[in-house]
This record gives sequence, C-alpha cells and structure tokens, in this order.
Amino acid sequence: MSKKLQGNGIYESSRFIIPQHREAAVKQAQEIHRRTKPTLDEHQWEMVNHALSESIREHVPVTLQVFSAFENREVIGMVTRVNMYCKEVKLSFDDDYELIKFEDIISAEV
Repeated sequence: MSKKLQGNGIYESSRFIIPQHREAAVKQAQEIHRRTKPTLDEHQWEMVNHALSESIREHVPVTLQVFSAFENREVIGMVTRVNMYCKEVKLSFDDDYELIKFEDIISAEV
C-alpha cells in the first residue's frame, strides 16, 4: 500500500493555502500585537500645547510622538497651523506637510 494513503498522509502531502486564508491568518497575527491608545493627563497636554505654541510662535521645529496601533512614529517639522475646529495640527517639513489629529499626539518636544 502507498505511504500517502496511510493515516493522514494524503492531507499531509498537499499543503495548499488559498490566498483568502493566508490574508486572514496574517491579519489575525497582526491583531494580536495591536496596542491601545494611552490617555494623557492634564500636565502632559500642557506640555504638548506649550511645545506646539512655541513652534508656531518662534518658527522652530518640533518633534511629535504620534500614536499608531502597532508602533509609535516620530515626526519632526514646523507647526504652521493649529485647527481647533477639526482638532488637528498642520506640520510642515521640506516641501510637504502632514495633518496630525490632537488625539493621536502622545508627546511633543521643541
């Protein structure tokens, strides 16, 4: 008798994963490492506000730690606009800019 037909051999020899199952497995593995957003206390918000206002007033670059679900990122640039209505900061660097929401800022340093 063939070795493939003994026990679970027929299924062991054919290990195919369809693309949908592969994507689902990758997403599930990423979701395990998802982080929750930290909440800032009043003192930390004051420090962030001070750094943003100093950057806009003195035209000096500011370093922002921005929250991301899997890894924080550091953004360095000049604050050119603070939109209180949309609750976001316009950070300019070189020839480009980025809009960053207040709720995603973890810390700021001048």
